[in-house]
Amino acid sequence: MQAIYNRQGQVVAWLNGKDLYDIKGNFIGFFIGHAVYNSNATYSGILNQSFFRDIDGRVVAFMNGAKNGPALPSLKSKPSRPIKKPRPSTKVAPPPPSPKPPKFGWSKLQWEDFMN
Repeated sequence: MQAIYNRQGQVVAWLNGKDLYDIKGNFIGFFIGHAVYNSNATYSGILNQSFFRDIDGRVVAFMNGAKNGPALPSLKSKPSRPIKKPRPSTKVAPPPPSPKPPKFGWSKLQWEDFMN
């Protein structure tokens, strides 16, 4: 699992393959290509160069290796990886809209809002 960090450098979620889990191991979303969907199959944004970007192209969160975006914070200590809970079946996701050009600023959205 790969850690996902917010703008304060705290781990807010984990990426396992194409699935996203919260810090307690609950399934919260998935990918199709670069498009990010929440657990209800609602489009949230994209993953581009290790940055999670909202529908306006602003950065919500990042992973190690993120580049070509805003200045990154110092990383806080990483919690233990959670035990994944079973992935529930999800609705069929609609095709994503065309992504907006990436912006270098941070989004006003928190991770939890991005994934809801």
